[in-house]
Amino acid sequence: MAFKSLIKHLIYLDRYSSMSKKTIDRGVFQERLVLGMFSLLTPLVLLMAWQLAVSFKSIDTLFLPSLTDICSEFVNIAKNGYGGRSLIDHLAASLSRIGIAFIVGSILGIALGLLMGYYKYVNAAFSLITEILRPLPPLAFIPLFILWFGIGEVSKVMIILYSGLLIVMLNTISGVRACPEQKILAGYSLGASDRAIFLNIILPSALPQIMTGVRIALSVDFGILVASELLGGDNGLGFIIQDAGTFFNTKALFVGIFLIGFLGVIFDRLLGMISTKLVHWEGK
Repeated sequence: MAFKSLIKHLIYLDRYSSMSKKTIDRGVFQERLVLGMFSLLTPLVLLMAWQLAVSFKSIDTLFLPSLTDICSEFVNIAKNGYGGRSLIDHLAASLSRIGIAFIVGSILGIALGLLMGYYKYVNAAFSLITEILRPLPPLAFIPLFILWFGIGEVSKVMIILYSGLLIVMLNTISGVRACPEQKILAGYSLGASDRAIFLNIILPSALPQIMTGVRIALSVDFGILVASELLGGDNGLGFIIQDAGTFFNTKALFVGIFLIGFLGVIFDRLLGMISTKLVHWEGK
């Protein structure tokens, strides 16, 4: 009898835990749905206020065109292009510059950050240079990069690369140094080698901050894109913004601004999904 009651109790607990898990999952889904609606609410309210202000002639459309005019201009650029080039060409030019600078900058930033965070002599060798470069804005290097690399693709990519590299490197250093010393000592006491300590303790501990630095660097890269594409050339979203501003074509100017913003959001969400998969233990 005691054995049968124990089996029934275990079956009841299993069913109860399954029901509890389903209830929790449903609650999490509902909470995410509500939060998603709230995240969309503020932009929608701002866009509605924008459209109403322009519709009632409260603002001159030369300075702030209506959303319908901006959408019409986007369709026009998508069909006919801008500045003698198609919209796809402009998007491809900008994304290729950001892609090259972001990938190379992230690899170099992570490598330097891991070395400086783990090896004190490497940190001593590069810390002063890092402290000197950190407060310098990327735009300050535009004249120098033009002098060194001209006004071609290299100078544009280098400005974007410099912007993201330091961010990734500094976040990586912080992540390595934030690793609890007790874990490292425990690994050594169990006979782990330096390589095993680095790969199995330090790197997983630093990975959350590394991914945070990578996401921040991507956002900064998109912000620097416009400035980098001011260095001559006739393609890219930055070129559209600059050229449209020169000729007071504010509708095309806002098209370029919105496209950069939307691309930034999309790629940030993709990085967020990758980060969730890679750093699945964070917050648990």
